[in-house]
Amino acid sequence: MTNDRQETKAPADEAIVRHVDVPGVGDPRRFGYAQAVTARGLLYISGQLGIDEDYQPVSDSFDEQAYRALENVRRVLSAAGGGFEHLVSMTIYLTDMRTAPRFFEIRREILGDTLVSSTAVAVSGLPLPNLQVEVQCVALAPSHPAA
Repeated sequence: MTNDRQETKAPADEAIVRHVDVPGVGDPRRFGYAQAVTARGLLYISGQLGIDEDYQPVSDSFDEQAYRALENVRRVLSAAGGGFEHLVSMTIYLTDMRTAPRFFEIRREILGDTLVSSTAVAVSGLPLPNLQVEVQCVALAPSHPAA
């Protein structure tokens, strides 16, 4: 699978790149979205779940879902030419706020010293049954001059 990028021009002639095919992450076209969109120097990463590329939960375990959601974020960043060091902001959606401290431990393990702006939000459910965590991010576009 190749990284299929669809480029369009925004009204101000600013290129917008839609990252659709990301190796190891499901094909979002069947649900009408892109895994990420680059615009005006920022990479907007769609919410990533603890699912495999067939859109199936990897496990009922919170830890396994959290690790996979963050791995999917890494894969999207990599497909756009970047890594965790490009992250600016992270929003975490949790079906049980009691799991927030564990998520923060897992994130610290994976991101190390990379600190990001962060918000945790309690939600009543996620797109598939038994999913417990979704991670949405904004990153500096790796090709942006300040990157």
